[in-house]
Amino acid sequence: MLNMPDGRRLVERTIERDPVIKKGLQREIINSRALARFIQQNDRIDLSLDSILGIIRRYPRTAEATAGTDQILGDCELTMRSRIGDLAIEHGPHVMTQIAEFAGSTKSTSGENLRVVVGQRSIRVIAEQKALEKFRKTFQEKEIVRYSDNLVEISLLLTTEAEQTKGIYARITTELALNDVNLVGIMCCSPESILLVEEKDAPKAIETIQDMISERSPNRQHGANPATRRLRAEPMIKQSS
Repeated sequence: MLNMPDGRRLVERTIERDPVIKKGLQREIINSRALARFIQQNDRIDLSLDSILGIIRRYPRTAEATAGTDQILGDCELTMRSRIGDLAIEHGPHVMTQIAEFAGSTKSTSGENLRVVVGQRSIRVIAEQKALEKFRKTFQEKEIVRYSDNLVEISLLLTTEAEQTKGIYARITTELALNDVNLVGIMCCSPESILLVEEKDAPKAIETIQDMISERSPNRQHGANPATRRLRAEPMIKQSS
């Protein structure tokens, strides 16, 4: 039989890794006893049902943190770029030189931005698909770790308070996961967050984020007609291809 501290960590970990369970608890729409039975049976946690139930009931609902993220999301702006490519290249002595040359030839105007992420094993270049396709051909196939095309880049311009608000990015990714949107990549350069999704997932991703912003916008009017309320709360959306 597990001791209580270890058992509590296992139960809380189960809740944390499942956004549906976590959100259901925060909204108080999950039956705690049914959840305790589910965790006991599926995760085979060696605690009594009552012990697991007690841990669930004491699990923090983070209402204060939720209120903070509501304000941040309600004030954000949304932009989107389609036909984006994502190229991951192995580290090499010449790679950064080639990327610098590519950056110099890439226009800096809106819609033709360049993102470079340097990791331990590879360097990731995200840019307009047509330009990146040509750049990819300057490397040998063995140097290319991965290449993805037909992506959509969604940029959320948050307020400056986002840096000091706990859980803001977890809130966004949880909502997307709950709506079956798979993130190809995420880059957080506060106050801007950049999300990469496949083209087929883009409409659902945009709809999900729009709904989050509309529901939390300070312009939302209590009791107003839903269609009118959404129109007034709609975020600024810019799209370039």
